Amino acid sequence: NYQADGILRNLRKPGETGYKIPRGGLFEWVSGANFAAEILEWAGFALAGWSLPSLTFALFTFLNTAPRGAAHHRWYLSKFE
Repeated sequence: NYQADGILRNLRKPGETGYKIPRGGLFEWVSGANFAAEILEWAGFALAGWSLPSLTFALFTFLNTAPRGAAHHRWYLSKFE
């Protein structure tokens, strides 16, 4: 997630406007690498914690983040096609 956030932060140079497609890291496989990394992080936490609370947190993270990632992907498709 740290890497994805860094890539997003550095997409534009100072004074630039407009949208760009991020490249590198997990962005090579998914359009919302920051969302995917968040889901993976909390899934790992759930496995490490091996408890109902950690599983619940991971599940709610997925249920909140996956639709945002899907909407983000649809936006990319509409903007860059």
